Amino acid sequence: MERKKTVAPPEEPPPPKNEEASPVSSSLKIPLGLVVIKDITGKVFNEVPVPIVGGGWVALPKQVCLGGAEWVLKMEPDTEVSIVGGIYSDDDRIGLWRILEELTIDGPELYPWSPTEQLAWLSITSDNSPEPVELDNPGEQGYFIEGLLPEDFTETGVLVQQNRVTGWTFGDLAPGAFVWSGDEGKYLRPEIRVDDYYRITFANSREEEFTRALGMGADYDSLERLEAFANGFKFEPKLSVKETPAHLQKATVIENIRALIADALKSGAAKAVANIFDVQMLIEAADIGLLMDIGQATAQGSGFEEAINLAENVIAGLPSASEQDEVQLGRFFSGLYQNWITVLLKNGNLRGAWQAYRLGSQELPNDADIHLMGVQLALAENDWAGAEELLAMREYPTSLNDKVQNLQTQISELKAQEGKIVINFSPGTRQIPLTALLNRSAYQKFIVDTGASLVTIPRSTAEELGLEVDARNPVRKVFTAGGVKYAPEVTLFSITVEGWEVTDLKALVLDLPDQSEWGLLGMNYLRRFRMDINTENGVLLLEPR
Repeated sequence: MERKKTVAPPEEPPPPKNEEASPVSSSLKIPLGLVVIKDITGKVFNEVPVPIVGGGWVALPKQVCLGGAEWVLKMEPDTEVSIVGGIYSDDDRIGLWRILEELTIDGPELYPWSPTEQLAWLSITSDNSPEPVELDNPGEQGYFIEGLLPEDFTETGVLVQQNRVTGWTFGDLAPGAFVWSGDEGKYLRPEIRVDDYYRITFANSREEEFTRALGMGADYDSLERLEAFANGFKFEPKLSVKETPAHLQKATVIENIRALIADALKSGAAKAVANIFDVQMLIEAADIGLLMDIGQATAQGSGFEEAINLAENVIAGLPSASEQDEVQLGRFFSGLYQNWITVLLKNGNLRGAWQAYRLGSQELPNDADIHLMGVQLALAENDWAGAEELLAMREYPTSLNDKVQNLQTQISELKAQEGKIVINFSPGTRQIPLTALLNRSAYQKFIVDTGASLVTIPRSTAEELGLEVDARNPVRKVFTAGGVKYAPEVTLFSITVEGWEVTDLKALVLDLPDQSEWGLLGMNYLRRFRMDINTENGVLLLEPR
């Protein structure tokens, strides 16, 4: 706001100067009050002790007023009045504000500072006697002249000349001294309302939206409050970093957001959390910790690939990261790729796991953990030679010694299994499933059953293979969980498991109760091999006799 000067009547002649007299008489009484400043939600965020001058004027640092939607002056005993307007310049760090004009409070007159008159400083927070001072390095800003006092005068206080207040000190709230350069207090009128000041300096800003979010109480759940914070990133900030109140500083706001995310994730709302923040919001937030939190939520709710794409798009929109952030991001992406590969492998999607591994290796070519995931994938395919080759391609940090040793052991075990069929199953389970190729044309799911004398196949599989099942087929009595069954016997040309083919096998056509798609791999097949079952590790070895 541009400075406006009040047109004053002709000045009354100043009282005669007395060089010996003190600028502060013993009869000077300065009424004191407490300015309480509330935000748009009604929450008090600043309380400032102030002297009251000129019948109802108070000086306040700009810093304590920003974000204040309601300003109240409290005085003893139980007096409370609104501050409705004042005089403010964009160039000043201080504003001069007045209580309701119909009210007055007795106090010393406000008068412009004179560089030729003796100046004294009087504390309003202690009982110190007035001290003569000199204003050093005065420089006019707007309505105020800003200068320096000796280091001893750092409390909240007033500057006095000829028993009239000419300036203020505010301690840590606004270091330095500020003397008035406007008109005499008796000629001053407010030039701007408090609500207009709020509109100009704070309304429709990122800071205002964060204020709303911080003011949301227990009636709102974590997701609602997160949405309110996220909405703030759609607005431009109005305040510089230096001007922003402590409770609205980026670090404080982000801390609140991350705490809400943690609460929401505990309740299983990962996808809902991820949907609140888009790429542009995260770019505006420009916080690596928040990005990683939302990335993890996205991974849980929508998958690892979605989380990786989100993070990459956000990073592309950010300025160059610090070395520390680069390290954090490297670990973050490494974890995403590793978990992605692990989940795909666990679900039996080897092809997808290899694709994820290749992407991770391209993005993080120096990441030893991701490289070792490739070794694990090769082992999952029983490709000990490929695993051994991958393992030998690089050196590893000592922190990975145990993992490397474990993989070397697995490679050695696979080498020893060469020439054998290796069937992996869930450790501790009583059922061993596998898939075999029948007659070189149809795949069939089997359960290994050492209690079954013959192989069994479902009727649908017999039809798929074109096997004739009629009255001419021999029939065998079979005892099942559902009672005695009579199953026709057929001859299979071959059963192939893990590349090993066994030919000319009898099989029974039988639909198992509650498992009609499965067959049993019985002893007429299994006795062609030496069997070694390790239920603890979940490995069945079949060595051809």
